[in-house]
Amino acid sequence: MTGNSHTMLFDYPPFAALCFLPLIGLSEAAILTFGFLVNIACVGYMVRRMLNAAGIRTATGVWGLTALLMAPIVWLEPVRLSLQLGQINLLMMAIVLADVLSPPSRRWTGIGIGIAAGIKLTPALFIVFLVATGRRREAAVAGLTFIFTIAVGFALLPVDSRDFWLQGHFQDIRRISSDPLANTSLAGLLERFEWATPWPTVAAVVFAIVAIAIAAVAWRRGLLLLGVAIAGMTSAAASPFSWSHHWVWFALLLVHLGLRGYVHRSRVAALAMWTLGAIFGGWFVASRSLPPQAGLMSLRHPGTWDQLLPAAYLLALTIVLICSVYTFWRARQHPAAATIGIDAMAEGSRPRASIGPLYRDH
Repeated sequence: MTGNSHTMLFDYPPFAALCFLPLIGLSEAAILTFGFLVNIACVGYMVRRMLNAAGIRTATGVWGLTALLMAPIVWLEPVRLSLQLGQINLLMMAIVLADVLSPPSRRWTGIGIGIAAGIKLTPALFIVFLVATGRRREAAVAGLTFIFTIAVGFALLPVDSRDFWLQGHFQDIRRISSDPLANTSLAGLLERFEWATPWPTVAAVVFAIVAIAIAAVAWRRGLLLLGVAIAGMTSAAASPFSWSHHWVWFALLLVHLGLRGYVHRSRVAALAMWTLGAIFGGWFVASRSLPPQAGLMSLRHPGTWDQLLPAAYLLALTIVLICSVYTFWRARQHPAAATIGIDAMAEGSRPRASIGPLYRDH
């Protein structure tokens, strides 16, 4: 957006550029400060929104858990890097989360997902997630909104829109980066091991179908946060190209584990939360560079390790999927738990006890 080819380039759809027009006239320092404050506010909002969705309504419970969970979330390498680089990942996640966790009674649920997809593309996977969870009206609203953003782009930026959508620019990952080691998606992993086209794409589609199916089962069983977390992480895994900071969806997984660990006293969940926070934390690796290198992705070493390291997030997601399937298998004798999450959402914002049945142990 600055015209400087030596900085991070603007690679979003033309509609996204229109969304940034209100920032014209602000200095670079003002934009960075504004972006940082918005991102921090998004983290706080997301944690609060997820706790409310889980049935925690009392002020003491909400603010206490919000403070507890924000610390490891901000420390996560994808979140820390998004804050450092001024990325919009956290804003997109907040918009999607507000939409997908809205009560079914809200008429215009889906608009937020459609707008987010029009800005960043990958949130479009949540349209599939809505269909998989039986929310077809919301999926239709999201899809139509996405199409509307494309139409707005063609109306106001016709040349750029034609290049992006009709000339295939949107599917050319070289517009993002030519460094294969920077790609943390499944397609990136397979391409590093020289899988021929189109097999990386086929594998990514199959992986996405399986993962969204598991996410839908989690949602239907009342584990709303786990379902949304899996869907969000899958959007990064199945994308043709994903930077490490695209995996901010791990934050939702930490909240899910935090609820299991500290509300329901599950030592395994608490251990898993802090283990993930430690492995994918933004701890400093080297201080000589500016800014200092931090996080797992900075532990580069030539050879096979360099080829596998960017897939660390993908491996973690795969483990989450396997553990989720095992948990569902163990919980088959409690079919009543499958609908409690939807019932909790239908109650909207009515006051309720400090913790509802949403994340009740099976």
